[in-house]
Amino acid sequence: MANMAALHCGRILVVTLLFAVASLFLSAACSSRTSKPEQKPKLPAAEYRIDDSPNSTTNDARHYDRVLRSLEADRVALSQNYQQTTSEAERARILAHARALLIRSIYTEIFPAWYGTGWDFNGTTEVPQQGKIACGYFVSTVLRDAGWKVQRTRLAQQASENIILSLTTEPYVKRFRRTPIEDFVKSVKEWGPGIYVVGLDIHTGFIVNNGAEVYFVHSSYIDPLMVVKETALDSKILQTSGYRVLGKITADDKLIERWLLKEEIVTRGI
Repeated sequence: MANMAALHCGRILVVTLLFAVASLFLSAACSSRTSKPEQKPKLPAAEYRIDDSPNSTTNDARHYDRVLRSLEADRVALSQNYQQTTSEAERARILAHARALLIRSIYTEIFPAWYGTGWDFNGTTEVPQQGKIACGYFVSTVLRDAGWKVQRTRLAQQASENIILSLTTEPYVKRFRRTPIEDFVKSVKEWGPGIYVVGLDIHTGFIVNNGAEVYFVHSSYIDPLMVVKETALDSKILQTSGYRVLGKITADDKLIERWLLKEEIVTRGI
C-alpha cells in the first residue's frame, strides 16, 4: 500500500510540474505577443509615388488596361451624378473631383506606362511598349486613353497649335516667342499646377506642373528617341524652340465636362 501511495503521489507531482511548465510557456507567449507594437499592413508603394522607370509594373499591358477600365468606371459614375443633380454647387464639386482624378491618373498611371516606348516620325502604336509613336500620336493617344472622345488620327496630324485649340479656348492658352527657358518655366509655375499641352516649332507634348517642379513629357525625336519625362529647364527641345504655345487643358471646366459627358471633340483643321 505504501508503494502504491508513493507512486500515486509521484504521478500527481509530475502532472503538477507539467502543468506549471505549460502555464509558464503560455504566459511567456502571450506576453511576447502583447508587448510588440501593432504592425500596420504596408501600403503598396506604387500607388503613392510616381514611378518613371521603363521597367515599372505600370508598363505591363494588362495593368494599363486595368488602369483605363478603372478610370472609365469612375468617369461613368461621376457623369451619372453630374447629370442627375440640379445643384450648381454640386456640379462644381463633381467637376473639381473629375479634374483631380484626371490629373492623378494621367500623371501617375498613364504617362509612366508610356515611358521608354520608342519614337518614330511615322509611329502610330496604340499600345505602350509595343511599336513606336510620333509626338502628335503620343498626345492624341494619351488624351483618348484618359477618356476624351478625340479624333485620334486627325488630331495627331495637326500643327501643334491646332491640337491645343481643338481642346481648349483662348482664356486657357498662352504663347511665348523667343522666351528664355527660365522665364517660360517661371510662367508655368505662376500659372499653377495642372497638365498642359505644349506646341513647339516642330514638336508637341505635355507640360506638367505638379506644384513643385515643371516637367516635359513627350515622345522625343532626339536621344534617347523614346517617350520621356524630363525637367523642363533641362529639355534641349524646349530650350531651342523659338515658339511655344501652352494650353492648360485641366483648367478648362468645359473640357472637363466634355470628358464627363463623353462629348466628341472635333479637330480644328489647318
